[in-house]
Amino acid sequence: MDAVNFKTNFIGKDGFVWWIGQIAPEDVWLENFGKNSEDTAKWGQRYKVRIMGYHPYSTAELKDEELPWAQVLNPPGNSGSQNTVETIRFTQGDIVVGFFLDGHNAQVPMIMGTFANTPAWSKLKDEWAKSGAPPTPFGVFGGYKEAMPQENYAVNLGNGGDNTSDSAETNLDVSQQQANNIQSADGGPIKTLTDTTGGELILCNKGPVAGIKQDVDDMVSKAMALKSKLDSGNEFYRDKVKGLVSSYTKSIVDKSGSLVSGMVDDTFEQLAPLSNSGLKILYSNVYTKVLAATKSGTIAHIAGVAAQTAMVAPINVANSLVGCLANNIIADLGESTEGILNAVIDNVFNVTDCVSDQVVGAITNNVIGKVGAGMSGALGGLDKILGFFGKDSGGFNVENIIRQSTSSIAGAVGLRGCNAPPKRAENGPCKYRVGYGPVSSNDADLTNILGNANAAAAISNAARLTGFPLDGIQDIAGALDIFNSDMSVPGFKSAVSDCYSGLPTLCEPPKIRIFGGGGDSGEAIPLFGNILQGVKYRTGSIIDIKLTNPGNSYQFPPFVEVVDNCKQGFGATARATVKDGKIDSIYIVTEGENYPVADQPELAITDVNIINPGQNYVNGDTVTDNFGNEYDVTIQNGAITKVKPITTIAVDAVPQLRVRSSTGNSALLAANIDERPDYQGEVKQVIDCIS
Repeated sequence: MDAVNFKTNFIGKDGFVWWIGQIAPEDVWLENFGKNSEDTAKWGQRYKVRIMGYHPYSTAELKDEELPWAQVLNPPGNSGSQNTVETIRFTQGDIVVGFFLDGHNAQVPMIMGTFANTPAWSKLKDEWAKSGAPPTPFGVFGGYKEAMPQENYAVNLGNGGDNTSDSAETNLDVSQQQANNIQSADGGPIKTLTDTTGGELILCNKGPVAGIKQDVDDMVSKAMALKSKLDSGNEFYRDKVKGLVSSYTKSIVDKSGSLVSGMVDDTFEQLAPLSNSGLKILYSNVYTKVLAATKSGTIAHIAGVAAQTAMVAPINVANSLVGCLANNIIADLGESTEGILNAVIDNVFNVTDCVSDQVVGAITNNVIGKVGAGMSGALGGLDKILGFFGKDSGGFNVENIIRQSTSSIAGAVGLRGCNAPPKRAENGPCKYRVGYGPVSSNDADLTNILGNANAAAAISNAARLTGFPLDGIQDIAGALDIFNSDMSVPGFKSAVSDCYSGLPTLCEPPKIRIFGGGGDSGEAIPLFGNILQGVKYRTGSIIDIKLTNPGNSYQFPPFVEVVDNCKQGFGATARATVKDGKIDSIYIVTEGENYPVADQPELAITDVNIINPGQNYVNGDTVTDNFGNEYDVTIQNGAITKVKPITTIAVDAVPQLRVRSSTGNSALLAANIDERPDYQGEVKQVIDCIS
């Protein structure tokens, strides 16, 4: 159990959280330095700061005036008392470093210092004007059109730098068009922690197919983020997308190399027994014909052996050609892969499993086609022994062998034997989503991938036979949905599948997915608080997770994932505890926000989980919360062993439980929330019977 997940309310014992941020434009904080303001005179020097990784860079998403105030730590000897004061002066655009006074709550930032910058920042204004490109997030800006007013209550040290009329103006504002693009389904601005929020990290290697799937998911997610913030006709947007496609093309081609090599080797291995059988059939056919003509078994045998011997050279040639075939195919994958990815970005508006599966299918079709053509050429001299097979299907065809099953692909990615129960070290999550926590990974479904790929290839081949082949990349990769612009239209279906890639037509309340821990069958549902009414639906935080099925066979605590089909909620994380092979409880670490909310009854604290019983507590110590509930506390040998709520005051946020004690420490308590019971009247007395 990480101690940082529970507040001790004691500075120095809480988690120490660093941050780097940027001083916001002066118009949102300069008044704080004015001596004539009664509202701000009581405060020391403080600034509005946009903190990287916590706040979006766009002012359309989070206005400068809504940023948190950051206090400043004075240097040694600069207390402000007894005339020992020096002016601490930051300018807009300064990059500062600090920490959160309230740890992981991240609401009280403290500035410790600033990174030095150069006096020539104004030159950047001309460079931006020439390029026409907007500034990058948290990019360079700064300066003032007028010098900051001098205060007579502090000594100005005459620091120069960016306080000149030539300095560049702030450029954090986005255009109205960009602001209009950053709108959520309920009409309000999309709230996100940062542009990196939602990005997935791969923590284990599950082979090239899984890697290709992940690359596709990441690329589409980043492309959609760009599309939401920038006009798709913008040259800057096109350049960013071009760079994105180029980068992921290289990554996917690199991963496809293993796929190609494995497919070539595995297919060649499958051809080995066919070749042996073909040699036997060749001998038998020649022997039979010569025997019938000569009536001599000896002559027939010699003729059969001679026919087999004649195949030695072609077989050796085939072996040598196959050895370098993979490298030639890999070198030829770049252009077609880039075409596939460009089509995906044009037609896909939401990342779903079927989208990434179809992209893998398209790449697989491309590889199969190239492997089939390459191997057919390399095996051309073996027609005499391989031609005995596939007569019913129009002759021997390497591509047909590859498509008959998933064995070639499975062999390439090393998925054979993967159904064995994982060890504890292997049972953790293979994905981690930034801002959300561990994510259950859906392994590549090779049967589904190859099934769709084969169906799409059949359509493409049929069109080719008519003399009217499909356009461009579809002729190579098959008639998959990802090449159809209609796949983002609700109700979309095709001859291959019904892979809808548009935005969800209905935002549903999040689901809870429990995975890992060596067990199964654990189930739970979220409970909501901090509810706000939006234009289309209500949103809120997840203040507790109610366990509906404890599951079985858990060896250690499983992971808890919050799944939001609209991907608009963020930040909710939870952890589970296990007892006797079953999930004992699930408690909230962070409640998150902006999740679609379902109707639910009034909630109350029904029980308390003792995560850590603590030590040195004595009878008479009490437990309180921020809602005013009363609790019955049981203490044994200095440890808190039981806490039961006496009152059931309604709660609409994560309860903050505190132990009031002059001797005890380290107890960690988490409230269980459920439907509030019917009111039974005021509690007059509590009797704790000792048995």
